[in-house]
Amino acid sequence: MKNRLLTIIGVSTAFAVSGQSPEIEAWMLNTDGDMADYEFYPGPPPTTSAVQLTDSSDVKTVCYNATDVYVRANGLASYTMGPWLQNPNVPSSQEWVFKIPRSPIEATGMNTSTPFGGAQAVAINGVLMYGYGDGKSYSSSTGSNEHNGDGNWVGDAWVSEGSTLDATGAGHADGNERYHYHATPFSLYTDPSTGHSVIIGYALDGFPIYGPYGYTIATNSSSGTTRMVSSYALRSITDRTILPNGSNSTPPGPAITTGGSFDLGTYIQDYEYVVSSGSLDEYNGRYCVTPEYPSGTYAYFLSTDNSGDPQFPYILAGSYYGVLSQQDLQSAGNSTSPGGLTCYSETPNSIEEELTEGVSIYPNPANSFVKIISESIPQEIIILSLGGKVIESLNPSSLKTELSISNYPSGIYLVRVLNNNAVTFKRLVITE
Repeated sequence: MKNRLLTIIGVSTAFAVSGQSPEIEAWMLNTDGDMADYEFYPGPPPTTSAVQLTDSSDVKTVCYNATDVYVRANGLASYTMGPWLQNPNVPSSQEWVFKIPRSPIEATGMNTSTPFGGAQAVAINGVLMYGYGDGKSYSSSTGSNEHNGDGNWVGDAWVSEGSTLDATGAGHADGNERYHYHATPFSLYTDPSTGHSVIIGYALDGFPIYGPYGYTIATNSSSGTTRMVSSYALRSITDRTILPNGSNSTPPGPAITTGGSFDLGTYIQDYEYVVSSGSLDEYNGRYCVTPEYPSGTYAYFLSTDNSGDPQFPYILAGSYYGVLSQQDLQSAGNSTSPGGLTCYSETPNSIEEELTEGVSIYPNPANSFVKIISESIPQEIIILSLGGKVIESLNPSSLKTELSISNYPSGIYLVRVLNNNAVTFKRLVITE
């Protein structure tokens, strides 16, 4: 990503990966230091206001070992995010580290449920891919959808929130300022398409997610391509007293309206899986060959209708096809990277940063001074330009080092901390 002229201890850099390794190579690496930005409506539309962030967009690093890939990203897209209608939330940097299994396997026991809301996958640009739920369910006591509702009838996020997604990428931020997708991240794929869709992300179980087009015959790459069709359909129900699994809804959901607040399709439970009715299975995927996996793989696909509009269940359905522990699901985006990783780069002379902890910098951005704090006294601290030029070298004598930066030109710098023979890189933004 960033051009550096230093060798990092304990981490090697791969300029080419032996064999095809899409779980390593598919990501959108930020190779030129682009910072994310967004627009919002400070008042009634159409007037917008622009915000330039000091956090990099897309994927920062892709590091791996024999079993897993560790993808580090701020969760911010490289296109201008926003503006958003009826949504006061704005995106901010999240410093995600996702662990993606390199050799995913089918779950043979009980499949792990995908979260109704929250991350179930990560797009190739490092943005979260959320589930199909909006975090609310019908409350019989209030007669409306609430965050603390009864839990039986969960709101469909595309139905309730689709109008609040931005026109640039079909994403928005939640109350924790986490930018994410619910359905069709159209900036990542082509529609309509005359060829097989590209990989648009990876589910947390390690299997790839493609756009809406796959080969007509799943295991024949010469069979032409067609739009993938969901096997989920609206249930033939006249009330909401029975859940899709056949159990009683206690209490029942709201009466079904026509052209009202509770039309059929308002809730996830309004849908059911109809075996073999479409090209995708109950997980919203299939076993197939793809351009990146010519020998075959299980793959999820976006489900869209013939007009390219989102179709339930949109990305993943209610469960993962592959093995995924509850611990890995709950820690999604907050994985700890082990030592000895190899880091992939698309460009020569680029060495990606080791994902180590124990060093903090504040304030950041800064304009007059900065404090560098380490868990133990560093052997050396070096300030570098993005091109790898040494700007200043320090030999600290305490855990806290205060550095005057008033004479530094504004821009982005790298802080290299050598600590117990391990190297940590931190980015420092200096403003005027």
